[in-house]
Amino acid sequence: MIEPQDFMSSGKSMLGNVEINNRNAVSRIYYSVYHISLHFAGNYLGFTCVGQSRHKQLIDFFKSRNDRNLQLIGRQMEKLRNARNEADYTLETYISPEDARHELRLALQTIAQIEQQVKTQFS
Repeated sequence: MIEPQDFMSSGKSMLGNVEINNRNAVSRIYYSVYHISLHFAGNYLGFTCVGQSRHKQLIDFFKSRNDRNLQLIGRQMEKLRNARNEADYTLETYISPEDARHELRLALQTIAQIEQQVKTQFS
């Protein structure tokens, strides 16, 4: 079975000087964060999705919490989703290795924040 970290590993392996690889890396990196945050929100915070646009609902769920750390996770996820949408749909925009590495850093930071929430709030 595939795990959320497998998306991150795949994304990291694509980083480089070829633009399509950087676009794919940004997309895979986002999906790693998405699946980790979906698991966290569903298993620890009571998130349930109703209807379509699960991505937006999940981001809005985090942003609407009364916890600054969770709100920050939501804002970072939104940035990562926007970057993924740009990489997937806006072909006129050049996605550089630096752009992809920036998204990687933000994703790793977001995952670390989720792990910290689990550790401090639910252990």
